[in-house]
Amino acid sequence: MKVDVVIVGGGIAGASAAYFLSQHGSVALVEREEHFSYHSSGRTAAQFTVGIGAPTMRRMAQASRSFLETPPEGFCTHSILTPRGCLTVAKAGKEGVLRRLQDNLASAGARAEYLDKEAALALFPALVAENVDAGVHEPDAMDIDVDLLLQGYLRGAKARGASLLTRTPIESIRRESGAWIVGWQGGEIAAPILVNAAGAWADEVSRMAGLAPIGIVPHRRTAFTFALQKEFDTRSWPHVGSVDYNWYVKPEQGCLMGSLSDAVPTQPGDVYPEDLDVAQAIENIEAETRLRIGRPLSQWAGLRSFVADRNPVAGSRPDAPGFFWLAGQGGCGILTSPAMGQALAALVAGHDLPAHLTEIGVSARDLSPSREGLVGGA
Repeated sequence: MKVDVVIVGGGIAGASAAYFLSQHGSVALVEREEHFSYHSSGRTAAQFTVGIGAPTMRRMAQASRSFLETPPEGFCTHSILTPRGCLTVAKAGKEGVLRRLQDNLASAGARAEYLDKEAALALFPALVAENVDAGVHEPDAMDIDVDLLLQGYLRGAKARGASLLTRTPIESIRRESGAWIVGWQGGEIAAPILVNAAGAWADEVSRMAGLAPIGIVPHRRTAFTFALQKEFDTRSWPHVGSVDYNWYVKPEQGCLMGSLSDAVPTQPGDVYPEDLDVAQAIENIEAETRLRIGRPLSQWAGLRSFVADRNPVAGSRPDAPGFFWLAGQGGCGILTSPAMGQALAALVAGHDLPAHLTEIGVSARDLSPSREGLVGGA
């Protein structure tokens, strides 16, 4: 098979790349698992927020809001976003951290409300009053319908003729006569452009192609669901977490989700929840709230992959003609996927970044795999 672009990795990054690149040429999206979005993208709290510390990641979230709020006609059958809000709480002495979060939100054009104890308790009545003194509320944070977004990308790409391949474990990548040849048992694809959207496996794909890695480090995060309590009406609760990032709670349909907010460096692969992490999360949540969890209803783990500066990567390097990285989106891959896909499509075409990115201060250098500080950078 010959196409204009072959994309390795069928998570949300690869799906968004297929959607935007298929507007300009023929595309093949290759995923080794049985279905798309198997690893990180399918194991997420699914929150849209711009309360992100890494500056470029925060701006890419800001630039993605309009697509998620008003997707193109025919992209999906109902709204991708549902109002939720996000509350971060802290004890006395952490006001400076809360103020920095408030500043980050404001810098990305979001409403950011600094709350006293009473206002925080009004939003999340399960808090233990003596354990909270202030909070920051992002009222425009949203829940994301991840499957709706993913299927919109895949359906749109397929409608433009993209080939969507699952159960295709790649065994080799080589450069030959100006094309990248991606091979697996029983087949291969040739394309002048290869997009490495392999998430936690992005460095493995780079090495397979004979290229230096960019320093992707996967981190495990464990989460679980637990039963509702009769004394609380959770329907209007926001996503709530501590400013110390040692727990969060999020309402789900018919239950609550909890997490330690852990980020444990690990190797790429299937990851599973650690009993100690679940137990520590339960201890932290029960210490700072009036929730009593008991036995979790379900539990799982997912991967969040970062480069050294925790900002995303999109672009190519001088030592790798026709090879583009789309990686390092950490826990923000879903909420930044529109802007990241649009940026990648422009860079592959040799164009400037879209105006809605440059107008908020994002440059190609900010996203480049050659930027200073990365393993394969300058």
